[in-house]
Amino acid sequence: MIKEMRKIQIIGPKSFLDECIKTLHATSVVHIEAAQFESAGKPGMEEPFFQRLLMEKDKLKEKEALDRAAERIKNLLFLLKPPQTSVTVYVSAEDLPRLMGELAAVEEKVKTLYATVESLREEFATVVKYERLVMGFAPVMSRLGGLKSFEIAGLTIEKARGYATGLLDAEVSRITAGRYEIHVIEIDAETTGIVLAYPREFGGQIRHLLSGKAINELRLPDEYSDMPFLHALELMGRKKAELPNLIRDAEKEIAAISNNWFERLRALKNAVEDSLDEIGAFTYAGQTRFAFVMEGWAPADRLHDLKERFLSLFEGSVLLREIEIKEGERGRIPIYIENPVYLRPFEVFLSALTPPRYDSVDPTPFVAIFFPVFFGLMVADIGYGVIIFSLCLFLRARFKDNRMMRDVFTVICISSVPAVVFGFLFGEFFGDLGVRLGLLHPLILRRAEALKAMMALTLGVGAGHVMLGVIIGVVNHLRRNKLKEAGARFAYLLTIMAVILIVVTVFGGLPKAVMLPAVGLLVISLAAFTALEGAIGPIEFVKAIGNMLSYVRIMAIGTASVVMAIVANKIGGIAENIAIGILVAGALHALNIILSMVSPVIQSMRLQYVEFFSKFYEGGGRRYAPFRKR
Repeated sequence: MIKEMRKIQIIGPKSFLDECIKTLHATSVVHIEAAQFESAGKPGMEEPFFQRLLMEKDKLKEKEALDRAAERIKNLLFLLKPPQTSVTVYVSAEDLPRLMGELAAVEEKVKTLYATVESLREEFATVVKYERLVMGFAPVMSRLGGLKSFEIAGLTIEKARGYATGLLDAEVSRITAGRYEIHVIEIDAETTGIVLAYPREFGGQIRHLLSGKAINELRLPDEYSDMPFLHALELMGRKKAELPNLIRDAEKEIAAISNNWFERLRALKNAVEDSLDEIGAFTYAGQTRFAFVMEGWAPADRLHDLKERFLSLFEGSVLLREIEIKEGERGRIPIYIENPVYLRPFEVFLSALTPPRYDSVDPTPFVAIFFPVFFGLMVADIGYGVIIFSLCLFLRARFKDNRMMRDVFTVICISSVPAVVFGFLFGEFFGDLGVRLGLLHPLILRRAEALKAMMALTLGVGAGHVMLGVIIGVVNHLRRNKLKEAGARFAYLLTIMAVILIVVTVFGGLPKAVMLPAVGLLVISLAAFTALEGAIGPIEFVKAIGNMLSYVRIMAIGTASVVMAIVANKIGGIAENIAIGILVAGALHALNIILSMVSPVIQSMRLQYVEFFSKFYEGGGRRYAPFRKR
């Protein structure tokens, strides 16, 4: 239901503006809009009588400080993790200075701990990398350690560039005239290690050779550079064992800070943003020399309490009054949709559309009736309905924190009830299993056999649904005094009714005497519709026929579902082993249940959006967004 809205204006001395904005924020009722600034200047006055309110320097400084605080809090929240058990914390604007003062120490501590963790992780990665290399080189280095007049170099080469090993061997042999030793070892699956010993006198030439891109000389970090390889390896082993514990200790400190501060920081962030919102509300105000003016929208049923609140707080110094809504403003009235609790889940269908215009219609109550009926007609199985109900009840609890998903599963839960009812009427329990067991029998018809009857039923439902959409459109235009549009919609409705009368008469549902008046009604109504709508009239007529035929998909999907269930039972029944038969039939029924959750939902939504909404729904509205605290 679209709630009635009123336009309000608030006028008072400038000294009360701050308190007025805080009151609006606390009441969470008014959708604030910028006041209309008209240069209604008086003779002899240089400036307009009414102009936009300029923010004072103190407020600008306060806003800058709050912006910096919000950025600091956002960065700190990014570093911390939510605690496993969350507690709701409230922070008022009065608490901000004290908490922001405490925040500086926490901020510094967290940044220091994160820097420590990063440093320790980097050191651990370095130790792991060089330990593997040193372990590979250590045996050869130990054997070559006695060659005092020789220099020893450790090198690594990617195995993909293995050709470099032969080239290195040939070049070193040429430079040293064969006075060298080279040892090739495997470091890991991707890296080959080389230990090269050569006379010191050739050091410059060899180092120049080793500067090639394909070869990486092993250079230990400064901490290990002057140590023998085995001593370096021993120290690396100790570091490798110690560093994870140091990292865990630092992370525990961060977790302790998170547990203590995360919820407070979120509340602090909300309080800072609330304060920023209040400062931002100043930009919507207008001013005269001594007074301020604010404008906005409020639901009609909450306006009386709001006036009483202002009267008690400001004792008449601030005036809150209702003002006339101009004709050109009706398209800008914000939309506030409020439905009973049992209808609210069906509002999820409007989330895919722009809100309806204020003077349009909220389709939620109609969707709450027809969506479950369409879904029930397509599924129409007691067993399937019970399983879908149970599954969606579980999923609804699983997604309780996600409103959209919760509403979707609530809608399917509700829609599974008509599926059980229609299943009882059609005698279906896991297809024909109930009939086979002698527990059920069709009370109306058997869907798998009565295709013509099901087609007639769904076409009748479709015709009624489409005509209801057109009737809503007629009423909607009449409410807005758009008589021509209302007349065109009424002629459209008569055209559809005439076609239905003709079709029913052709198939023997009505006496043949009805045919002539029905044809006459068709000609007259179609001519009137074309005259009012122009060339688009006949096109809309053909479209309406197509819309009604679309409802045959209810029969088609329902029939496919019941046939698949019957096939599952037959396949299970012909199996030689009863356990295998139950398993195969169960698997097919499970697949059919999944399809019965997906396809009927999609097709029911399509029938709402395309066939029904297109007859009356007018989008382009603005959502009611009251000035409220986080």
